[in-house]
Formats: sequence, C-alpha cells, structure tokens
Amino acid sequence: MNRHETVFILLDEILRGTNSLDRHTGSKALIQQLIKERAVAVLATHDVELAALQADHPTAIENYHFDVQVENEELYFDYKLKTGVCTSLNASILMKKIGIQLS
Repeated sequence: MNRHETVFILLDEILRGTNSLDRHTGSKALIQQLIKERAVAVLATHDVELAALQADHPTAIENYHFDVQVENEELYFDYKLKTGVCTSLNASILMKKIGIQLS
C-alpha cells in the first residue's frame, strides 16, 4: 500500500479477533491511512463509531448499510444496499430469542 499504486481493497470486519479498543483504534488508523494513500476500499464493519469518520472526511467516505425488517419477532433481510448508517437494533431481538434479558 505504501508504493502509491492504484489499489482496490475489500475488507470484512477489520482486525476481527482482537479486543474492541484495539480493533477500533487500529481500524480508524487504517481508514485514515487508506484516505491518505487515496485507495479505493469497501470496508464492512459492525463498529458504528467508525461511520463518524465521514464527518471528518466527507469527500472520501460514504456510509452504506443493509437493513432488516422485523415482523412477529422474526428478522427479514431485503439485501438492498441503503445509504447512511444502520440504526436498527436487530441484535436485541436475537438476544431476547436466546434468553438474554435486556433492561
């Protein structure tokens, strides 16, 4: 990446497998480095805080998401890419189904 070559990068869950603080810090640094190197990248993450980087880099970052519809406590995905950050809390439905009591 430091050779200033034209690249296209696909990343799914950056730094998965490390603690959440290290993952967020490293992911943020990598995204900023990709912007500096003018790389084209598609990054998939569940770290919604990374989406806030768009405010600092509005011409370099665009946020998209897949959403879910809930009907009778069942999740249905339409697999349509939508602009912005996902705001649905579908994991809470899944947690409830497996017996985790959320307050």
